[in-house]
Amino acid sequence: MGQSSTTAGAVVWGSSEHGQLGIGSLPTEDKAVAPRLVEGLRSVPVKQVASGGFFSAAVSESGELYTWGHGKDGQLGHGDLKDVHMPRAVRSLQSKVVRSVSCGEHHVGAVSEVGILYTWGRGQNGRLGHGGHENELLPKPVETMSGHAVGLVACGEFHTACILQSTPHVYSWGLGLSGRLGHGDEQDRQTPAFVEALTGMQVSTIACGGHHTAAVGDHWQVMTWGGGAFGKLGHGNRLAQSTPKVVVALQGQRVTQVSLGPHHSAALTQKGEVYTWGQAGRLGHASQGAEVDEMIPRPVAALSHVTVAQISCGHSHCCAVTESGDVWAWGNSRTFGHTEQSAYPNVPTIIKVLAGKAIISVACGVTHNVALSDYRRLTRRGALSASSIAGKKRIEDEARRSVESKKEVEAQAKALSVPDIEEERTLPWDGDGSPEKGKCASSEREVAFLSSELKAYQEQTLRLAKLLQETRTKLETLQNENSFLKSELEVMHQCSNDADERLDTLRRHFNERIREMERRYNDKERAWRETFSRLRLHLGVGAGLEPPEEEEPSNEEEPPAEPPVEATSTATATSNPRVPEPVPDAGARASRAGLGALFTTP
Repeated sequence: MGQSSTTAGAVVWGSSEHGQLGIGSLPTEDKAVAPRLVEGLRSVPVKQVASGGFFSAAVSESGELYTWGHGKDGQLGHGDLKDVHMPRAVRSLQSKVVRSVSCGEHHVGAVSEVGILYTWGRGQNGRLGHGGHENELLPKPVETMSGHAVGLVACGEFHTACILQSTPHVYSWGLGLSGRLGHGDEQDRQTPAFVEALTGMQVSTIACGGHHTAAVGDHWQVMTWGGGAFGKLGHGNRLAQSTPKVVVALQGQRVTQVSLGPHHSAALTQKGEVYTWGQAGRLGHASQGAEVDEMIPRPVAALSHVTVAQISCGHSHCCAVTESGDVWAWGNSRTFGHTEQSAYPNVPTIIKVLAGKAIISVACGVTHNVALSDYRRLTRRGALSASSIAGKKRIEDEARRSVESKKEVEAQAKALSVPDIEEERTLPWDGDGSPEKGKCASSEREVAFLSSELKAYQEQTLRLAKLLQETRTKLETLQNENSFLKSELEVMHQCSNDADERLDTLRRHFNERIREMERRYNDKERAWRETFSRLRLHLGVGAGLEPPEEEEPSNEEEPPAEPPVEATSTATATSNPRVPEPVPDAGARASRAGLGALFTTP
């Protein structure tokens, strides 16, 4: 990544899944994209960058707005729902001079040079302030604020807030759940509503998170309200707060900036110190042991040796920019910016590839980051810091020369308006990129201690990563076996259902065949009885031809049988040979033939 041909440029890194990096369509990769310059803005002098859920925005020096990334809800402002993989100017605002922009999870707010507020994107819960829930595919001015000059707008996940220019009144609208709008209730507001609890306060900046809101008011006091899960409000508990409440732990710290994520918060003091609180895993306190939820603001010890100039909270990570232009990042995933497998996620670590790139601000999204590189403004910042230090030394010399002019020297110090007059903080790097001379031995020992601690954490991380990989392999094996067994069970169940159906069919057919056989048997039995009945009639045969089961036993003695007719006839024929034998008639022959057929036919 080289220096841009313009005075300033946008630098991006992290996930490129939805084109939020603005570097074109890339194949899906497991690892995050390393920091690189947005070539589509190389010829555009950028003055501000912003990051939303899965999209990004940039404002040029001439007041032109560029957006790119995920556009499903119309949050890019191009009039459609398409994703854009390269920066594209918002045409409907080209005739306007945009001063600043803020990106929420699915919507955007922009303020023009004359103080007109524009919003677009997802309109659910009235977060756009247009009086309805409809999505807006193009920037649309908020009519309720037409009579007021807006100075600053902040977009959260489900709500929006703004500060007026002339009188720093605060307005909020959108989802009111957990009291995040600060109106003392949980009602949704579809149009901007004045936050009465902040009446009369000089609110300098405001930030909207996922479920809560924060503002910096009089005497650099931080006030928070909304959902209190994980202690993200900083009031020492997890209770919700429906009206602005001062964070007692930050009183006297002169906070100049606040930044909010979905479940954590961060604050930057005038001395360049960073405080974080809320959900663990993204607060940067892991260098001091296992990190837990913090319900009151806690300074990030790993950044105590640098002077931070700007901070930003993403979905689950944070970034900090120092006065020398370095970027430090931490969080619970590798998309927070290191792009190094050996870096321990939740320990603030400098992004080496951005060293010497003159980063002056950074905006964190859900899985990506956008930074602004500006050598001119970084040099100007260093010059202002140097002049402030020189002015302080000059005042101290005059104070030593004349004790009587002490009051006059204090007035001169006040006139110089030196922001860090109370304590001198030197830059950790000079203009040539070489370490400054004169570092104290305690700082060296602290750096050595932090290096050893970081190395130990890195080794522990490697061991945990190995165990995690083994566990993942076992889990995948078990899942495959489970899928196989499930498929087998489904097949067996299907086969069982088919077998039941076949068994029922066979049982039904078997019963039908049994009934058919019984019917045929009864028919045959009836025919057999009829046949025997006819034979008895034709032959005159007695009960001897009856079936055995129909014969009834008798105890009476049978009378002596008469001699057979054939025997008598035979005897007569013998005695009188000229008498012919009787010839059976045709009916008897037919009856005997039928009887023979009955016993021979199967």
